[in-house]
Amino acid sequence: METGRCIEVLNPYDWLPGYGENTVEIHTQNGDLSVLIPYDSEQGELKNELLFRQAFAFYKSAFPGVSCLDLQSSFRDDVSMGSLVEYPDSEAARAWSQHFGGRFNVKHYRIAFMSENILLVVFATDFILKQAS
Repeated sequence: METGRCIEVLNPYDWLPGYGENTVEIHTQNGDLSVLIPYDSEQGELKNELLFRQAFAFYKSAFPGVSCLDLQSSFRDDVSMGSLVEYPDSEAARAWSQHFGGRFNVKHYRIAFMSENILLVVFATDFILKQAS
């Protein structure tokens, strides 16, 4: 399936130190996908949560590594692999939306956690970033 062009929707290096995250913790609850991102700061270790709401599907793999998803892009993007990107023209996201009869506007996201060498692909309705306790 064609992913289409990508657009950067969040650059975690706006708040992460240059060497990145300390770890990544992935949890699901009530249909949402929570990605906890602990990192070092001047105040000690802090955590931000990247919460994908109504996450219908997600794929976690080693990065770099072998992808088991049949997703290709005919576009060259200049967005950092460490940024959260959305594919607004994704055929896979469109297929998920059609599967639900248009009740949900499913979006296709991707982010690579460079320090942990994790690639995360998510199909969800939206995301929010918040400081975790």
